[in-house]
Amino acid sequence: MKRILFVEDDPTIRMALSYSLRQEGYEVITAETFREACAQLTQSFDLVLLDLSLPDGSGYDICRKLQNTTTPILILSAIDDEANVVMGLELGAVDYVTKPFRLRELLTRIAGILRRAGGKEDAVSYRLGNVYIDALKMKVWVDEKEVSLTALEYRLLLLFLQHPGQVLTRRMILERLWDVDGRFINDNTLTVYIKRIRDKIGDPNGERIRTVRGQGYAAEV
Repeated sequence: MKRILFVEDDPTIRMALSYSLRQEGYEVITAETFREACAQLTQSFDLVLLDLSLPDGSGYDICRKLQNTTTPILILSAIDDEANVVMGLELGAVDYVTKPFRLRELLTRIAGILRRAGGKEDAVSYRLGNVYIDALKMKVWVDEKEVSLTALEYRLLLLFLQHPGQVLTRRMILERLWDVDGRFINDNTLTVYIKRIRDKIGDPNGERIRTVRGQGYAAEV
């Protein structure tokens, strides 16, 4: 299991994103101050996810502490001016994502960084019949024609393609689609999104994404 140190002083973001990362199968250790982060760095991590503005110091100093290590750093910050982005990358960060961010895009970037760090650079792709997803580019094709999806539609379709043949209960789907800002989509909204996705991928009768009555949905392999 990949271990991530997540340094973030905002409790809402820290709790929500930690939850999403654990749902993706990562072990997540959190720190909310510079001092806590430094204490945790006595351990080894596969990735450090780092906010720059901490109550007792700067995330840049954490970058400096890690400069002579192989631990990849992804900066996650509300500071979006060019000078700060350049400084973060010069101090060894492999990526810089500004807040607010798209959750699925951030998770895809994290997965890509961890793959490259492990020497695995193959693109992540998923196929279901004539439906194809390139998760690194966050693009969807049906019969080799690109299809435009909203962020939530994309996340929902990706979830199905990542679990082909598995029955996903409505509760499971709703929990996995928990928004990083703490917002939930409700059961009725899920039904609407399922219909939209089916229409967009040419599956109006639910043959690809099948309704399992009384349980949830399953992507037919």
